Amino acid sequence: MAALDDLVSKAKELADTVGKATGELVDDSRIKLQELKLNSELKDAYERLGSVTYDAMKNGVENKALMDLVVSEIDGILQSLEQLKTVKMTPAPEEKYCPQCGTTNGSDAVYCLRCGAPLSMAAPESPAAEPAPETEA
Repeated sequence: MAALDDLVSKAKELADTVGKATGELVDDSRIKLQELKLNSELKDAYERLGSVTYDAMKNGVENKALMDLVVSEIDGILQSLEQLKTVKMTPAPEEKYCPQCGTTNGSDAVYCLRCGAPLSMAAPESPAAEPAPETEA
């Protein structure tokens, strides 16, 4: 009977691990889809800027307000892409970072779910800003 209980326990652990991995895959897919959408919007905005610039040069009439509007749209899209990259690269505090492949794993994981490497290292620290050297006046 103990063997059956142990088997059920192992099956539950495996199901939890698979559930976590599936959740991570869904999150990664959602982020990649957002990134593709933003890149498409950025391409369209650059094309609009080029068209406005071309029309201004061709007709000799500059539409500064329209150019400023498109440039601010491009800036907004670039900022959204940077925020998305930050979310993509930052593992949650309760996760472990794989030193081999970079995959984030649950806090209770001993081996990486993707490559099987041992998870003995903590998440990489962001480099601390070094103080500027003091100059003598």
